[in-house]
Amino acid sequence: MSLIRAKARALIGAAVIADGTSVLRRPQPHEAVAAPLVESLNKATNLDLEPAAVVKAGAVGQAVGGALIASSVAPRLGALASLAVSVPATLFGYRFWQVKDDEERRAALRNGFFSHVALVGAALLILAGPTRGRHHSKGRREDSAKSGRGCCSGRRCGAGSAAAKEA
Repeated sequence: MSLIRAKARALIGAAVIADGTSVLRRPQPHEAVAAPLVESLNKATNLDLEPAAVVKAGAVGQAVGGALIASSVAPRLGALASLAVSVPATLFGYRFWQVKDDEERRAALRNGFFSHVALVGAALLILAGPTRGRHHSKGRREDSAKSGRGCCSGRRCGAGSAAAKEA
């Protein structure tokens, strides 16, 4: 993994961790926002979830996801955890378009919305990124090794040079 990618993951992970821990420190405002969503979820699934528990579980998931991203232990799993929490939180928690009369509140909600959208984008980039050098499927490497051509002329995975040695 390149130094730039490692630093980027650390920065993204730090932002996700900070988001999760800030919700854990002060869950009350988030509980009020989550209450209608949790109520709808309870009706649709016959569950009896409490908004406080859902908010705290989401915050823990966010913090753990951020740690997985920052440490590069399981960045894709961390990105999935972050997305699972961030997408509903962003859509339900930062509805700036509904605020018409208070321009300061609208601006604050808009800034929060786009900050979370940026974190969602970062998580999507992590999901779409390279997979620790496994840039081809196993079958494609085997097919190219049998043909003797190599999947990428042996520059990346070595299949081309291995096939040349066998021939």
